[in-house]
Amino acid sequence: SSGINAEYGGRRRGSSEGTLAVETTKIMEVYVHSINNITRSTDAIGKIDPYVIVYANEQVIGKTKPVDNATSAVVNELFVIKSKGDPRSVKFRFDLMDEDIGDDDEVGAGAFNPATEESLDNQIVHLKYKGKDIGSISITIKIKDILLI
Repeated sequence: SSGINAEYGGRRRGSSEGTLAVETTKIMEVYVHSINNITRSTDAIGKIDPYVIVYANEQVIGKTKPVDNATSAVVNELFVIKSKGDPRSVKFRFDLMDEDIGDDDEVGAGAFNPATEESLDNQIVHLKYKGKDIGSISITIKIKDILLI
């Protein structure tokens, strides 16, 4: 079983009663805090109804609930994943969308690479559309050890 422990980053802890193996695994919590100052509109009348699609390594891990008629909004939604390898090697992409009656429109997109960042707390991800800055979102990514039972 030590092979499994090593693979999942588990640690063995000794005790005087013999050895009890404690297995842990790393999970990632991805918080989307807010949508900030969106300057691009895809609607002829009124403001956009923004929501964020969250990707980890190009795989959709979730999307936030749409907010009616807003260019800035508090979102505070959480998505939890487990990465197969080093959590910091997971690359994130965030697509800001406008919910419409027909097809939803892409407003802008931004990327976040934990491997190149010192802090993963309260980060601003700048969103662009065709090279132009159109606003941002605020995120936090937490890497946590959880017990395997």
